[in-house]
Amino acid sequence: MTGNERQKYSLSFTSIGARRLETAEVARAFVETSDWAEVRRRIVEDDIISLNKESTRKRVGAEIIKRLKMLDADELAFLADAIDDDQLAMTWLAICRTYQVLYSFSTDVVAARFSNMVPDVPRTAWAAFVDEQSVDHPELSRLTEKSLKQLEFRAFGMLRECRLLDNAGNITPLYPSLRFADLIRERAPQDIELFPKAGVLL
Repeated sequence: MTGNERQKYSLSFTSIGARRLETAEVARAFVETSDWAEVRRRIVEDDIISLNKESTRKRVGAEIIKRLKMLDADELAFLADAIDDDQLAMTWLAICRTYQVLYSFSTDVVAARFSNMVPDVPRTAWAAFVDEQSVDHPELSRLTEKSLKQLEFRAFGMLRECRLLDNAGNITPLYPSLRFADLIRERAPQDIELFPKAGVLL
């Protein structure tokens, strides 16, 4: 793909965190109904994601649905029943498919550093990544320093929420089940590269 053919990065991922528990709950609602409109109603009216304000339910629910629409029916069904590292891994996969900038950071920085036996991801790695990506994605170079810091804060926050990094920035690989690995390899084997190579992801 040439630079001219690259799609712009969507950079709206700062609105909420990973929300893995809520994401799994919304996935369960869709598996039950096969109807995103009904899922939205349950989020707003039945408060299935346990948020007090209706405006917050609408905002968070819309973002979670956007992410979940990046998963296929089998992946959604898997997430609906998933626990522990399976739930974390599928949540991160949905986030990264939605936001290509996070996909690239996860593969090119987090997983790549782990493969090269570099144990951590310092904050400076984000700035270096943005500088490199700005060549093909000028939308990054147009951001203010404050906006870039917000993206960095949320990116590292979600990596911690999905337990791919610890609080010190050390890489902490997930160990999902063989079923997760098989499911992803069936649909998009390149997505395995999102994760530090460990366990069944080797």
